[in-house]
Formats: sequence, C-alpha cells, structure tokens
Amino acid sequence: MKAEGRVKAKLLSSRFCLYPLALLILAGACATGRLDVIQVGPWFAPRPWRQVEVFTSREQTRSPWGGIAILHSERVSAEGSAEKLEALKLQARKQAARIGADGVIITVNSATAGPQMGVYQAPELYLSALAIKYVTAVSTPSAK
Repeated sequence: MKAEGRVKAKLLSSRFCLYPLALLILAGACATGRLDVIQVGPWFAPRPWRQVEVFTSREQTRSPWGGIAILHSERVSAEGSAEKLEALKLQARKQAARIGADGVIITVNSATAGPQMGVYQAPELYLSALAIKYVTAVSTPSAK
C-alpha cells in the first residue's frame, strides 16, 4: 500500500512540474510571430543586422536594387500590437541580415475586420517586407 501511495505522489509531482514548463513554452511561442520567407533572388553572405537599412517605401532607397526575399508575418491583433509589430520588424531585419540583404522595405497592412461568414472578426495587422540587395555594377544600353 505504501509503495502505491509513493507512485501516485511521484506522478502528481511530475505533473505539477510539467504544467509550468508547458506554459512557459507556449508563452514563448506566442511572444513573437513567425515570418515566412520566400526566396526570389540569390542569397548572399550573412551580415550584422544593424547594417541592414530599414525603409517604409521603395522611394527611400538610395541606389538600384534587386529583391532577394519576401518576408511575411502571421496576423496579430490590432489592439495593443505596437510591441508585437516592433518585434516583427526587428525579426525581419535580422532575417534580412542572415540572407545578406543590404536593406529591407517594411510595410504594415491590415486584414479585414467585421463580420465574416456570420462571425465577428477582430481587426488584425500583419507585416510584409522585401529584402533587397543593391546592384553594384549596372550595365545600361548606350543611348543612340
């Protein structure tokens, strides 16, 4: 009888240890969203993320460039999303650095809100970005 009680006590104590661990894992997974990366050009040697320039439009870039990857985030709730969006922007910049980009053009878009098929959908935002590499040698046709 005593052995059976000890086994039950061990099972209960192991369950109580696993619950907090599972909650920590879930909380960490929800802390930052995931970025999908679509390769659209050649990737280059990684660089420090602080060297990757951040733009909000293509007009801000300083010389000819080519796109090397499209980055797209999961949707986040529009309410209290400033911290989440800043984390996603940093994540996009770091991902762009890993693939050797010179810059990243980042935009924040909104998903439609309101009733969708009879169910109210809360407003959501998502990040879209284009990792770019500056063109160093551009050959243009000579004017005739």
